[in-house]
Amino acid sequence: MQYERPRQVTAEEAAATFHSGQPREIAETLIAASLSLQDREWVEQWLIHFSAHPASDVRRAAALSLGHLARLHRQVSPQAVEAVGQLRDDQSLSGAAADALEDVEIFTRDS
Repeated sequence: MQYERPRQVTAEEAAATFHSGQPREIAETLIAASLSLQDREWVEQWLIHFSAHPASDVRRAAALSLGHLARLHRQVSPQAVEAVGQLRDDQSLSGAAADALEDVEIFTRDS
């Protein structure tokens, strides 16, 4: 696996991709949205939605996105934390979920 810098994305572009149904594109765009959009709550609604997606790569992207949002915005909603917290029960995603929840604890500590 090779690192690729996430692209900048607008909310309109992200929404179109999210409705496409293509797991790889959804995962990449969810991460891009968490890094480039200022509307944290909008991104959170999508990550909550995609935390239950059938594709594990999309669920993993939801967890990673929560960590990014916590780091960049210094706050996240309890609903987003709960959605990612449920991924700890998935053996293949438990590490990603734990990392994201640790980021929430570290970066939202004083919020």
